[in-house]
Amino acid sequence: MSAAVDLVWLLRRIEAWVARNHPDRLPFVRPGAEASTLQRIETKLGNALPSDIRLLYAAHDGQPEGAPALYLNQRWLPLDLVAVAWEDLCLRYGAPGELHLAARAKGGPRRQAAWSPSWLPLFGSPRGDHYCIDISPEPSERFGQVLWFLYDWPGRTAIAPNIGELLQRVADGIEAGRWRIDDGYDGLSD
Repeated sequence: MSAAVDLVWLLRRIEAWVARNHPDRLPFVRPGAEASTLQRIETKLGNALPSDIRLLYAAHDGQPEGAPALYLNQRWLPLDLVAVAWEDLCLRYGAPGELHLAARAKGGPRRQAAWSPSWLPLFGSPRGDHYCIDISPEPSERFGQVLWFLYDWPGRTAIAPNIGELLQRVADGIEAGRWRIDDGYDGLSD
């Protein structure tokens, strides 16, 4: 099975669990994005989506409003909202390569990117936080990692090496009983 097929399969495992255990919280995901939507978003971003993300969105275009958040308090955003969030973050945080000071855990400032246009905000919370996938990072071995973007904190923690591992964490967690729908998060949580 390819990585792209795995993403769709993992999402379907999660959706099936929600359908069995919380049928009142459906629909959990939206129908797939049309090819014209995918092309329009790629044109806006000035970059092709990674093939696995493209196939995932072709299968399901994010989550509808009111669905329990896929990962903690962050809903998986439909492509049009991904583009809006990306544009907003680019306008708010500046040009590519712009660096800002951030506090180091062991004292003293270090330089860290506050935002990069190569970070694609696939998940979002009502307060403006995002989980972003890094689609063109330096160094290249970090391609695909999922970053935690908190609007009011300059640190950018990698929460998963890729979207597949994030979805795997949720799918395995709900099936093992470690994850559940948490009303405090309004979403799936451990």
